[in-house]
Amino acid sequence: MESPAPPNTTTIHRGSRSYPALLGTIPDPPGLLHVQGRLASRPCIAVVGSRACTAYGRNVATRLAADLARAGMVVVSGLARGIDVAAHRGCLDAGGVTIAVLPGGLLPVCPRQHRALARRIAASGALVAEHEPGTKVARWHFPKRNRIIAALSWATVVVEAATRSGARITANLALEYGREVLVVPGPITSATSAGCHALLADGAHPCTGMADILDHLPATVTADLQPPTPPPLPAAHDTPAGALLELLCRRGELSTSKVAELLGWSLVDTLATITSLELRGMVRIRPGNRIESC
Repeated sequence: MESPAPPNTTTIHRGSRSYPALLGTIPDPPGLLHVQGRLASRPCIAVVGSRACTAYGRNVATRLAADLARAGMVVVSGLARGIDVAAHRGCLDAGGVTIAVLPGGLLPVCPRQHRALARRIAASGALVAEHEPGTKVARWHFPKRNRIIAALSWATVVVEAATRSGARITANLALEYGREVLVVPGPITSATSAGCHALLADGAHPCTGMADILDHLPATVTADLQPPTPPPLPAAHDTPAGALLELLCRRGELSTSKVAELLGWSLVDTLATITSLELRGMVRIRPGNRIESC
């Protein structure tokens, strides 16, 4: 039995004036879309990545999505654990609009723990599904969902991805559709960055911050934007902050003295870097002077 549609839901048919123009240009566009909320007319950028992300990847996705929101762009992702959720939340917390493309139907939202976030998304942006409400998620739904994420967006940014992952599928589809693909580099020792480095080897553009995204968008897309000018994202290993974040990603919670020992830093330099990251909301200090990533 088909589930009733959630409130504030519309069905948009291909060929109608409200059907997203970019989506209609791919070889196999959906015949219809079920939308809870409202599809914004502003340019969309996809931010995707691994479910099993590191703290570094989560922080990067949150910050990139917030910067995109402040620039007036819509962040598109898939409401999955890890990078997707970080991107949606980063956008919303910055006052932006985000679109979540679901693999099944609009109901039930899956995974269950993301239902409150889904309501936040629909309040200002939109939940989008190709399938009828009540459709249970099947494995073959995910590549179909990923093609919609890629097709709605002028560019796809991959934050972290394993060698075989949905994020790589989304990136490859974006390339097929003639869209830009940008990749955040990560530590060469990280399995969650192996897919990113493979995409870079295949010709994707490196992304170290908002400026890189804007540089690869058409002038007609960026003409009316008001981008912020934040500092570039810290590399995972070539700055003190990046080195400390990478260490915490690999080792988990550590004492201040252990951080200094493993990185070969003085205690003064260690405390200065920890304080800087704490003020930026990227680490927290636990009882006993133990440090963990946020």
